[in-house]
Amino acid sequence: MSTNPTHQGCHHPARDITIVALVAGVLSLGTAVTTMAFGVSPLAILTSSGGAFIAVLSAGMNVLNHVKRES
Repeated sequence: MSTNPTHQGCHHPARDITIVALVAGVLSLGTAVTTMAFGVSPLAILTSSGGAFIAVLSAGMNVLNHVKRES
């Protein structure tokens, strides 16, 4: 019998989360530049780049969660 409590916290190293956030940021900037090339409004640029950031970040965190569950 163990006297240590079993804490189920976030087991992702900060390095993995940082990599996912940086990739999401780079792809978001790429989306913003591509959208600017079409000459659309600033609101459309922010909407598309923000949507890309959220989509990539969510997908990356889901992948990290899945990989961590399998290990």
